[in-house]
Amino acid sequence: MHVLGHVHVSRGPQSLPLSSKAAALLTYLALEGRPHHREHLAGLLWDTSDALRNLRVELARLKGRGIDPFPARQPMLSLGCATDLDSWLAIPQPTQERDLLGWLAPLRGPALSGLEDLGSSAFRGWVDQQRQAIHDRVEERLQLTYSRLEEQGLSASAELVRARADLMGLALSARPASAPPAALTFRWPAQEEQLRQVLARAGRSPQLVLLQGHSETRRALLERMVQNTSWSAVQLRASTRQPLLLAALAQHLWQFVPVDQRAQTHLPHGQNPETDLIELGQVMVALGRPLMIALHDVAYPGQWPDWLEPMLSFLLDLPLPLVLVLSTTWPALASGLRPALSQLVGPRLHTVTLPPLSVHDLMRSLEAQGSAGLAGTQRARATRVVQCSEGLPVYVRALLGEKDTPLQHDARVPRQVSDWLLADLAGVSILERERLARLAQVYGRFDVVLASTLLGECAPATLGVGLQAGLLAPAGTAEDLTLPHLDYRSSDAENHLIFASDVVRSALAATLPATERHALRATLAAVLVSSQPALGLVYATRAALPELVQTARRALPPRSAACDRRASAAPATPAEEPPGRAHPRHEVRTPNGYRVGLDSCFLEVMRRGPPGSPPLLTLRLPGHGTGRWTLTARVDVADSAPQHAAFPVPFVLGVRAGTGPRVIYTVGPVLDQPADSDHQHFGGVVPLGQWFSLSGQGGSGPLELSVRAGDIALTVGALRWGEHSLHDLCLNTFLGTPVHGSGD
Repeated sequence: MHVLGHVHVSRGPQSLPLSSKAAALLTYLALEGRPHHREHLAGLLWDTSDALRNLRVELARLKGRGIDPFPARQPMLSLGCATDLDSWLAIPQPTQERDLLGWLAPLRGPALSGLEDLGSSAFRGWVDQQRQAIHDRVEERLQLTYSRLEEQGLSASAELVRARADLMGLALSARPASAPPAALTFRWPAQEEQLRQVLARAGRSPQLVLLQGHSETRRALLERMVQNTSWSAVQLRASTRQPLLLAALAQHLWQFVPVDQRAQTHLPHGQNPETDLIELGQVMVALGRPLMIALHDVAYPGQWPDWLEPMLSFLLDLPLPLVLVLSTTWPALASGLRPALSQLVGPRLHTVTLPPLSVHDLMRSLEAQGSAGLAGTQRARATRVVQCSEGLPVYVRALLGEKDTPLQHDARVPRQVSDWLLADLAGVSILERERLARLAQVYGRFDVVLASTLLGECAPATLGVGLQAGLLAPAGTAEDLTLPHLDYRSSDAENHLIFASDVVRSALAATLPATERHALRATLAAVLVSSQPALGLVYATRAALPELVQTARRALPPRSAACDRRASAAPATPAEEPPGRAHPRHEVRTPNGYRVGLDSCFLEVMRRGPPGSPPLLTLRLPGHGTGRWTLTARVDVADSAPQHAAFPVPFVLGVRAGTGPRVIYTVGPVLDQPADSDHQHFGGVVPLGQWFSLSGQGGSGPLELSVRAGDIALTVGALRWGEHSLHDLCLNTFLGTPVHGSGD
């Protein structure tokens, strides 16, 4: 049986001429792989009163052509016949270019062509289900081959694969079918334990999980959770078309049906979605095995099709061990899903979040891989990688695959990473993605007025799409966090937005042609040269517009001392890494992209930001002191060069005690520029890539740390103010250990 392309039958090298109904009958029996009653077959293929007579006529014609696999006078018909799909799946994927054309040859067009308009509506629904299942299997193999050829730089061969996929109506993405080299694995122990508890509860009643994390990590985590257990996992991409979703689910469930029970098991045939769902529920209950069913990339509740919520309610009422997982990439979308799902199932909802990788996560993975080097070198490299990648596992792997990880990130996102990220935007229309790509040319914050300059009247709608998808977030010019819980709340009155991830912004921006990017930079330079001359200067310089460059320079405020250079603190001195103590990591990410985390009694601040003036981050510590403070820290990433037009002054660390001035530290000389409204002193230059100690005396009262940087990776390993210390604060908060007065 030939099912790849137009359906036909062959014996040896010769094709046999058959009627379309005969080909449909043989195809149905071959793909079903189990006996069916003559009345059932007749009703499928002929929706008329004389269906049985028509079936007998076709069987007689087949016998006349030498095709007689059916016993006479038997009510049940079955057919054991090889298909070209079976043969193609058995062929190893080509490893040489010369084998590629032969491997692609059987793929001649959409599967089961010629059967679309035959028989009853039930048969046509079956054809749609089978075609989808065949295409899924073919697409998976084509995607793997296409990605491998792309990675090997064999673009011409890769295009042959893409062209054959187009012929079949399949859409290959440039995103790799699997993550880059998987020798390095990442684990989320706390989240895995949380899921194990959910599986245990599901033994009593079905449970619902809202899982947030990048697509690469979500699928791998769920597969790990069912390994070596009685559970089976079915992972599907959410679809707005219920028949296709149910068809895919049916095909997955069919794999779990024991061979000796398949003749008695009836899968739905696409007649009616509600009936099909009920029949699938019966199959799931009859299987009697614990099931985890994941629907990935679920849309925002306002975009749900009408049938989705009733389907979820039905599945969650089935009497079997069941965990239903709805997943998304974007944190903001997860926040929008949570109220709707909580209303649906109440306490049976569990939220599981896979956070970005931290420095400790990466160092542990490198050690497990056997890649551990000298402690200082390993930390520096891990920190640079995590800062540049924003902790995205696929980006981390890409950076570790490079021979030398640069100290400063390249704003260009590697293609394989960009493909993964853009594939996660499948729920955003192509038109809106193009508009967001234009908006991604903006560095930093923007309002609806600036967005309208680039997008016209559609700007408000596009901003709404970006907010709903979690790509955009409200952001102010300054952000305050309170330790140890890292509480942060944005103002409801904030009317400026920013891309929530600079990596995603860069990936989107790169999708535009170079000529369009250049034109947009020129537009932004002209618009901002008067109102924001520093940022206008950045655009004018990048767009190579000398007249606007001069205009922007003249519009800059007159330079004066950036801050008081009187010695207000002792200079930095070399130090050893402070001892830490493990505790659960606590992290938040601010809208402006600062990742602030407490891990092993260390405070980490990271940011990968766009060009331009960076926002101020202030970290307020509890308790009061006499004004005396000491700390041990290191800076592994900082802005590569002083920005002559950047103001207020960027700095890697600021310390303020009580009502005293803010003492700021940089990794290079501070240029003469306007200062911000806060009185601040220049404390000195700190080294890059090594531990150092600082101390100073300020006013009595609470202590605050601050950072203002585009790119930054700051780690504070020890901090003491008055009778308080960072070490004690973390132990009290995260381990409940009442320690007081011990030094860091």
